[in-house]
Amino acid sequence: MQAITIKPVLERHADDWLQAFQDSPKNRAYYEETVQQISFSRIAVRVLGVPIEEDDYFNSLFTLSQNKHIHILSEELNRHIEQKDFQAIQAILSQHQQTPKGLSINRLVAMMYGYQLIPKHDDSIMNRHLQLATIKIVELFQQQQALGLLANDFRRFLIDMVKWLKNHWIQWTKSMKPTDDFPKVVWYGETTISQRYFLLLLMELGCDVLIFHPAKIDEFADIDATEAFSITYSYAHQTTLQPFPDKLRDRQATVGYRSSQHFEQLMHDQPSGFYKPWQFKDFMPRSLTLRMTYDDIFIYANVKALLRPQFEVVGNEVVIPVIFAKISGVSSYREEYWQDMHRLLASPHTVFVKEFPYTKTSKANYHFHYQHCLVKGELSIERIMQSDWWQYGELTLELQRAIAYTMKVSCEQPVLKHQPNETLYDLQLFIFKQLTMIPRDILRLLQGFDYAQEVPKLVLYQAPQQPALSREDIVLLAFLNRFGVDIVFYNPTGKLDLEKHLPEDSFDVHRLEHMLFDLHYEEPKQDKNEPDTIIRKLFNRFF
Repeated sequence: MQAITIKPVLERHADDWLQAFQDSPKNRAYYEETVQQISFSRIAVRVLGVPIEEDDYFNSLFTLSQNKHIHILSEELNRHIEQKDFQAIQAILSQHQQTPKGLSINRLVAMMYGYQLIPKHDDSIMNRHLQLATIKIVELFQQQQALGLLANDFRRFLIDMVKWLKNHWIQWTKSMKPTDDFPKVVWYGETTISQRYFLLLLMELGCDVLIFHPAKIDEFADIDATEAFSITYSYAHQTTLQPFPDKLRDRQATVGYRSSQHFEQLMHDQPSGFYKPWQFKDFMPRSLTLRMTYDDIFIYANVKALLRPQFEVVGNEVVIPVIFAKISGVSSYREEYWQDMHRLLASPHTVFVKEFPYTKTSKANYHFHYQHCLVKGELSIERIMQSDWWQYGELTLELQRAIAYTMKVSCEQPVLKHQPNETLYDLQLFIFKQLTMIPRDILRLLQGFDYAQEVPKLVLYQAPQQPALSREDIVLLAFLNRFGVDIVFYNPTGKLDLEKHLPEDSFDVHRLEHMLFDLHYEEPKQDKNEPDTIIRKLFNRFF
């Protein structure tokens, strides 16, 4: 006799997903019971951002938490594990690691059942359903990890799955029959890798799952890209991640407040051209290098990003027009040459470098670290940020994500020229390693970068007595150029440096009149009574 199967089907067109989530599957458009199969639609939505009225959003969360049939898993996650279960997992992992290619997934799950690590339902249909769903999620983990089930994260994944199946799933479904409504689960805020896979397992089992992140951070974008366990719903606005509400917000929005919020939305909508501070903090930076004359450098250097030509917001990216210029040689107008440089340095958003090499180097082999961050052949932003070597954990989550995103693009689309006998992978590994060691003053510079406002600057002066820029330095310059930082590199000798490692069309070269080999950096003069303007400079230049 053929076994009855349970087939949950993702509802992709739930207009009112919040109401559908609270309804019984039997009241939805799709529900069917036959002698072979029980089929029903399930709700799984990643809710990104918040509506105009934040109070409604947080009050809805609190209301959900008061429903005894809804589990706010993010707030009640039980991390306890029995000692005998932990020892059993260790025994399975030991055998798994001693097997040349590791245990097969079916063998692994069978051993877990043998050790009673996967809880058993009294109902055989439910029991088989759990087994098949568990196998599918373990297979998904294997496919998405560069080292499959031999990855370091697999141990944590296995322990957490056992914990939460026993602490939550079986507790919710102990007396459940296949025709009963499956559990309803809410997750709020950030997740670990194990928590993401467990939520996917709950979806695969047939639970209704809502995942809320008010800052519009979609941590499931990578692992839910192909299987489509869930859909996304995105509000126009976002806010910082706050604690889960423990009571209703009692402030009622007045007509005036609603109007001001609507006006705020219109004023700071992307096409309007009016941007409030840090409006794009959750967006990813993407640069566009401007082509300009020598004089243009000092005009546009003081222009905010949103006022520069071709500034725009495309999807989740902010396109930042930037300067990337090498000033080769020295102008005949020496005083003007220094004044222009000092004007760049006067900005509080500038880092000045005049000692080289600037960046650290390391002889460590980063092959393992790089491989660990791969998912289906691509670097994973989440993997990068959660790695042991990640040194930027004290920065805001938004900036960490932007750095990891730009790091991923820099490695996967390298602009550095290959060295003799250097493979693409060798080059990617070199770039990856260097970007794990970004100098602290550069990190401080990026911390103050509001993408639509003042563009941070890196100004470098290559004095004749200084060693040349290292290839490691140029990796950093290429990264900062991609991130949206202005870069102006002064080389009074006119020797080749950037040209050795970067394509000629990736930066501007402005050749001035004289090549000097004894010109040391000149500090700004204290007395500046004489006006220094672009008009005066152009007047002197042409007359």
